[in-house]
Amino acid sequence: MLQLVTTLLQLSLVFGASARLQKINKRVDPHHAHHGAHKQRDVSFSVSGQSRVHLQDPSAEFSLTSFGSAVGEIVSSVSQGSNRTTSKVLPVDKVYGVNIGGWLVYEPWISPAKWEAMGGEYCSSCDQCRMSEWSLATYLGQTQTNAAFKQHWETWFTQTDVDAIVAAGLNTVRIPLGFWLVEDLVNRPTEPYAEGGLDELIRGLTMLKKAGLWTILDHHALPGVSSSMQMFAGNCTSQVEFYSSPNNYNYVRGVTWGIVMAWMSHVHPAFETVFGIEAINEPIQNVASTPNIAEYEEAFVLGLRTIELALGVICDTSFLSAAINNTITIEALTASIPIITKLAAKYDLDLKSTLGGIAHAASGKKLNQFQWGSAYGASSRQRQCLSTTFMNRDWQWSSDWTNDPVPNPATYAHGPQLYDNHLYLNFGGVAQNNTPAAYMEVMCELTKVADEAAIGDAPMIFGEWSLGTAFNTSDQFDRDYGDAQKLAYSQGAGWLFWNFKVDSDADVAEDFRQWSYLDAVKDGLFTTKPDEYFNTNVCASYGL
Repeated sequence: MLQLVTTLLQLSLVFGASARLQKINKRVDPHHAHHGAHKQRDVSFSVSGQSRVHLQDPSAEFSLTSFGSAVGEIVSSVSQGSNRTTSKVLPVDKVYGVNIGGWLVYEPWISPAKWEAMGGEYCSSCDQCRMSEWSLATYLGQTQTNAAFKQHWETWFTQTDVDAIVAAGLNTVRIPLGFWLVEDLVNRPTEPYAEGGLDELIRGLTMLKKAGLWTILDHHALPGVSSSMQMFAGNCTSQVEFYSSPNNYNYVRGVTWGIVMAWMSHVHPAFETVFGIEAINEPIQNVASTPNIAEYEEAFVLGLRTIELALGVICDTSFLSAAINNTITIEALTASIPIITKLAAKYDLDLKSTLGGIAHAASGKKLNQFQWGSAYGASSRQRQCLSTTFMNRDWQWSSDWTNDPVPNPATYAHGPQLYDNHLYLNFGGVAQNNTPAAYMEVMCELTKVADEAAIGDAPMIFGEWSLGTAFNTSDQFDRDYGDAQKLAYSQGAGWLFWNFKVDSDADVAEDFRQWSYLDAVKDGLFTTKPDEYFNTNVCASYGL
């Protein structure tokens, strides 16, 4: 317990000092605010796992004893009235949405001509040419990379797109993000990803918030690469190091990313409609190739719930005993402190009340005197726990369930948790053969929602799907296939189509509209309202 309390104390001291410094820095050039803050106190950290913490702030009036008591007081009060901030897993009854793919994680297949105009290349295998963000950035250099991607970000996802998503009746988006969005986690020059992505995310979230669209932040491209030979991994390579870095270095970076994004989601006004953070997109399906993935997933939950505790946002307290002894969690929390401090200065976020009830009680005041609403953004959603989000257990498989079983994320759920399944029949391995009848049979007889609920993986969304096929289709079949998928996925918590748009030159087997929701709606392949169907009895028309 002492180690966790000490980490939270470090957070309180840094936050408290930063709040005081903000008053000074407002009279200084904002570009020098962070530099000035470091002149005021001595703070040193290491993300490597060998954390060094030294804080000097004579004006901080906190004691370790009272701080520990404060943690205990908040924990004991979690079920006693207004301090309880339990949230539902979903802010809507049913998720109807799209992915904002190709934006902050560029997948060149989505818009090849635009990619080539940026200086990229397109070839038969993405590891053989400049066909990933990493390879293009390595070629361009940092300055040109930043300029090229900034132009892309500003033009690929715009207010016009947001308006079209609203007009299509959708209520949710899922935004794929790279770990490099949190720039202090990036090891340059070996990870030369574009800088400035967080500002772009804030621009996008501001538009989404104004439109009333809910958001899942998806950790799509993870440090060290988590998926082999994939454009969406950031670096298309067979050298996958996320799951097996020395001292869990990349696991620590991944959890630190989650903590920072959770903190932003609770305190930055633009993040008001963020309700979930997904820990990892599509890990390698063979569990033997993802050693100790359960350690990462558990630490991710513990890290998010601990930073929420530090904010006074409490939906569960059973995680504390695990968090106390979890090395990845503690190292990630420690690594997050200087990053959060820097971001608070950059975005002028009020840190006086960031620690919520803990900082209040640690100064010797009673918990019931604390004004809980002052620690968060304007939204009641920001005063509720985020939904930790994972791919469902059976996304992965094992050839040896006795000695190497697939871990179930439900095992380490604390507070609201959402599960995500992706189903693409066109890539093979699901339907018996590539025919319209086989595809419809899979969808009309799908039991995945019930199967996953039986092992605790509920509620579950289908976070990626498309109309893509491995055979020639007609518009009528696309409508039938779309209806069948929507009917199947709506048995669960809902769905998010991949993608909101792709260009007409997208590298797909058939019609680009099968991957572009807004184009599919415009051309009549989907109904104009997401909860409606062309034919609710579509399965019967196929004899199913």
